[in-house]
Order: sequence, then C-alpha cells, then structure tokens
Amino acid sequence: MSTEVKTITNAKERIYLYDNVKCLAIILVVIGHAINYLTDFDGYTLEKGMYVMIYSFHMPLFLFVSGLFLKPMNAETKFPKYKILAFVLIGLVLRMITAVVRICTGLPPVYATFEIYDTYTWFMWAMAVFTALVWAFRKFDGKFVMLFALLIGIMAGFDSNLGDEFALMRIAVFFPVFLLGYYLDPTELYRFLNKKKFKIIAAAFLAVCLAAFLFLLFFHRDFLFSLRPIFTGRNRYTSLDSRWLFGPLYRIFAYVLAVGITLALICILPNKNLGYISGIGAKTLQIYFWHKSFLIVFEELHVYERIESFTGSLAATVIYLLIAVGLVFLCSLPFFSFPTKQILAIAK
Repeated sequence: MSTEVKTITNAKERIYLYDNVKCLAIILVVIGHAINYLTDFDGYTLEKGMYVMIYSFHMPLFLFVSGLFLKPMNAETKFPKYKILAFVLIGLVLRMITAVVRICTGLPPVYATFEIYDTYTWFMWAMAVFTALVWAFRKFDGKFVMLFALLIGIMAGFDSNLGDEFALMRIAVFFPVFLLGYYLDPTELYRFLNKKKFKIIAAAFLAVCLAAFLFLLFFHRDFLFSLRPIFTGRNRYTSLDSRWLFGPLYRIFAYVLAVGITLALICILPNKNLGYISGIGAKTLQIYFWHKSFLIVFEELHVYERIESFTGSLAATVIYLLIAVGLVFLCSLPFFSFPTKQILAIAK
C-alpha cells in the first residue's frame, strides 16, 4: 500500500501484474477479516480452515508487495519523516473512526493508543516502522540486514517482552518479508518469473498447498487450527503449548510457505489490464481504511446470522464472503478516498 514506487515500466509499458496482485491481496485481507468473525462460533470447521489458509500468506503477500514498491533509499536519502507521519496518522484516524462506529452501533468504544491489539490498524504502524528501519539500515549490506531481520523474526516468539504493544511482535515477525520485497526489483522479478517453466512450477506448488490444507482440514483439523497463532504473527511460541520449543521451526515453515505462495501467485497472475479490477490495485489503502467499519456494522446487525436463518450455514458463508468482496468494490469508489488521500498528501 505504499504510495511511492520503484520504476517498473518504461514510457510505453506498464506492468499490470502488480496491480492485479495488489487487488487480490486486498480482497484476501477483507475476506480474512470477514471470516474471522465466523471463527468465534462453535463448529464452522470449513470457515476456520479457510481462515488459517488465508492467514498463512495474505499479510506476507501484502507486505512483500508493499516492500517491493517502496522507493529505494541510499546514503543521500533524507529521513522520510512525512511519509512515516502519514502512516501513523492514518492508523490513528482509523482507530478513532472505528471507535465512533462501535459507539453508533451500541458497542463500547475500544481504543488504546499504545496497545495495538486489533486485526487491522497495526498495519499502518508497522509500515511506519518498516520505512524507518529501511532508512536506518540503508548504508548496510542488504544480505547482512536480511539475515539479521530473519534471525530476529525467528527468535521473536521466545521474547516475553514482545506482544501487541506497538505491534512489536508482528513488526519483528513480518519485517523480513517486507525487507525481501524491498531488496527485489519489480521489473527484474517479473522478467525472471515470466517463464513457462516457472508458471508450471508455481501452479503445481499452489495445487500441492491447497491439497495439503484440505487434507489437514478433513483429517488433522486440530493440528491445522493450532497453526493459527503462528500465521497471524502476533503470538509467542507458548501458544503452541507443548510444542513451543519447536517454535523456530514453525516460524521458518511459515516464512517458506508464505514466500512460496506469494511468488507463485505473482508468477501465475496475468500481466493484463483487467479494467476496474486492475484499478483496485491503486486504491488498496482506502479499501483497507474503510472496510472494517462496514464489517463492524455487519457483525453488530448479525447479518451473517440473518442470512444463515434462511439459507443454512454453508450458503450463508458463501453469501457473506461475496458481500466481503463487494465491500472491496464499494470502498474503491472515489468517495472513499477520504481521508487517506488527504493524509498521504503530507508525504509528497
């Protein structure tokens, strides 16, 4: 969701692939937040499995692409204070707006300046920190920084001081993915992956991942559901109970899986102008900003339960997810560019 991008095209060509990737990423974000509501109910095995599957890669996908399009920094680059400030302000305004929405729907206003416990606003604070860290490490060798960040991300699960305060656990866990995207060049990555053999490998890898998720869902669902704390990136390894000592192995597995799926999706998605769908890729920030307010209202009005009373749980889940996709298109309308457009103007 970065507003400044690396040069990925010449004057005559635009790589629409990345617009389409960002469109898919924001759809997965909204669906993930929508389906999170259903995981609180007893039963709903399919929904819980979908949640784990989506969360295994959807935030790494978004963060990788965000890093991919962060403007390169060198020794002469000045501290991007206005860009960082814009990210922080968007997060604060979003938390205020969602607090107001909760009040209007009869819910208590949940707000804390420092404890970033929620499932959505932490991203803006993380983007601010990631941008500052990239600037701070701009003079160091990228391989060293990448290795250092990876080690921190792997060992973070043992640190009892990391958690939801300032989203420090998520920042430690997800920074290597963002950094990997930052150190890659979008054009070179596209040219490298745009080969038939890689597309075949990517399709096969995604098929194997889907088959594995389905196998675990139907035959080892307890194990599958136990991976949720690892994939969300906000929990310590103690959430694995007796397996906590193997936490680093779980984290490495999560990194490999997420990056593998991310690169596979980039490999197989079309590099074509899909019209409004591709256009959504340039509006992900405003969609991110507004969709949660609608979901809060839907949850308080028990929209899912009302649908379920007429259709049954499976059909209700399909309809609810289609509504979530519809939210993506609704929040992409020009009307919803406020206030993110105005706040981002600070960074220019």
